[in-house]
Amino acid sequence: MGRGIEMLPEDCVSTILANTSPLGACRSSMVSSTFRSAAASDVVWDRFLPADCEDVVSRLLTPLTFTTKKELFLLLCNPVLIDGGKKSFKLEKSSGKISYMLSARELSIAWSDDPMHWSWRSIPESRFSQVAELRTTDWLEIRGKMKTKILSANTTYGAYLIMKIYDRAYGLDPIPSEISVAVDDQISKGTAYLRSRGDGKKQQMDERGDGWMEIELGEFFNGEASDQEVKMSLMEIKGYQLKGGLVIEGIEVRPKDYMSEITLDLLPQDCFVHIMSLTSSPQDVCRAALVSSPVRSLADSDAVWEKLLPSNYEEILSRLVSPLRYSSKKELFSRLCKPQLIDGGRKVFSIEKSTSKNGYMLCARELSIQWASHPLYWSWKPFSQSRFAEVAELRTISWLEIQGSFHTRLLSPRTVYGVYLIVKFAGRAYGLDTLPSEVSVEVGDFKSQRTVYLSRSESKKQALECMDCEKASRSKVFQERQGPRERRDGWIEIEMGHFYYDEGEEEVKMCLKEVKGVHLKGGLIVEGIELRPTKQ
Repeated sequence: MGRGIEMLPEDCVSTILANTSPLGACRSSMVSSTFRSAAASDVVWDRFLPADCEDVVSRLLTPLTFTTKKELFLLLCNPVLIDGGKKSFKLEKSSGKISYMLSARELSIAWSDDPMHWSWRSIPESRFSQVAELRTTDWLEIRGKMKTKILSANTTYGAYLIMKIYDRAYGLDPIPSEISVAVDDQISKGTAYLRSRGDGKKQQMDERGDGWMEIELGEFFNGEASDQEVKMSLMEIKGYQLKGGLVIEGIEVRPKDYMSEITLDLLPQDCFVHIMSLTSSPQDVCRAALVSSPVRSLADSDAVWEKLLPSNYEEILSRLVSPLRYSSKKELFSRLCKPQLIDGGRKVFSIEKSTSKNGYMLCARELSIQWASHPLYWSWKPFSQSRFAEVAELRTISWLEIQGSFHTRLLSPRTVYGVYLIVKFAGRAYGLDTLPSEVSVEVGDFKSQRTVYLSRSESKKQALECMDCEKASRSKVFQERQGPRERRDGWIEIEMGHFYYDEGEEEVKMCLKEVKGVHLKGGLIVEGIELRPTKQ
């Protein structure tokens, strides 16, 4: 994970997240520890709470217990009774938009005060203390109203009559009811059948998760700083048909655009590009794409991915053996995550996908191998399993010495690198495990040494057995014991050591040698030495 994002003040990140949405803030917690902390802050969640939140909390029928604004927000995402239990208030979890429900007692229901036509009673399925049950009437008229100023601005709302129909219900299906929602000169009208008809016309009601049925009365758009009255109604007064068995819980007014999110367009695009590029981590950028659709677009921008490429990437491109085709910096980054031959095919360059750190591999021809020019001791030949044109195969020798060097300026700063000799053992290999070989890595005044036995493993899974004897001339010594292993590309790597590169320009010196024994050895195939960032 990159550390650059940690350089940003948490309150800066909080301000940015406060301009997204509750869903965006929760998703952003996956980006980094700074985002995780900021996404839980009161600064963020106070913005997601309604402006009149304190007033709403003061009207609660049952007080809520909370310690943070996020906790309060989540509590309000469940319906809570307000105004003496006559209304219900709720926040939509993904967007923070406001919903209200008016109980049947808050509605104007024709003849509801006449017990011959309507009865008021309590039922366990309702959130309210009373519902209205239609006993019998030929005049069905239900009206409700609400001030738009208590709703979320710039939001499309739907109004829904919440009800149940008992099995003994009658007279509800012969004639459709008229439904309407009106806000000033904005009027939505329609008709709806309360039950299925014999002619197969569909019932225009949906079953809710709470077991009630709802019928949409209409919709309206609540603009900026709106202070009007929304009027909602359902009526069937023309048929003079007796009807009964209808139970009214109330009318709910809720946002219709559930999946919409507050966009980040109000903040400069360059601001977000800069923040994401500061993460120094492609993994962070990809995770940030989960925050919201605007961030997803920014996460693919050239401005972000160019900063994740090496500072000398143009020079590296000029050294490629085979030019790359790409249409974006993100695509270029992805291609460079795969090993690419450079410098006439004598080196390999790659980028570590999750951190964007540089890795290099020197082919055997770039190494200094004692007696390698003498065909009696070493042979140079093409090898189908190698990425390079040639490998060096040890024929027979008593003096084994392989050295390499590399300039640190080509590496990624503030990174721990591992150095690995990449080898294979020919079927005729011999004499390689009689005495241990010394391996070392030296950078400036730092030196790491260890000894290893070169041997063929019958299982081909553990090809080398290591004995560590780490020595260093300064305090930063790496004690990690990692045994040699077979690689995915079929080669075997032997760890020569680690070093930490901060910045500046020094030379990395790498060496494997076994020069003390006088016995002959052979069958070692050398592909090269790889320097790659570790996961530390």
